Amino acid sequence: MAFGIIKADTLTHSTAGSLATNFVVHGSNKMWIAFNGNSATAYDSLNVASETDGGTGDYTFNFTNNFSAAKAYSSGQSVDLESSGYPGSYIADDSTVLTSSIRVFPTRNTSGAMLDNGYNSLNCSGDLA
Repeated sequence: MAFGIIKADTLTHSTAGSLATNFVVHGSNKMWIAFNGNSATAYDSLNVASETDGGTGDYTFNFTNNFSAAKAYSSGQSVDLESSGYPGSYIADDSTVLTSSIRVFPTRNTSGAMLDNGYNSLNCSGDLA
């Protein structure tokens, strides 16, 4: 069975209108994960091959499909359902954002110590390799 290539500039849905395909290619998340920081397990994910728990509040996510450029794709948020910290304090420096993985530190308490948080999410968009 042979598969062909479909090329289109616009996708149209019968009830939802149309969407430029460059938005789908360039503007969509290429990786996301919702995870439990207490157990370092994923609730659900896309393009995540594995997770590594590096200690309290320290997580690395390895991609199934790599990004084409490091340091050009990350964003994230943390949600604290137990009101014990400052959610949303992702930290990623030059050594933690690679084409094949990203290392994040999602939540800190008022003293600045990292915390394991029950619900976190991370989204990455950019070009895949």
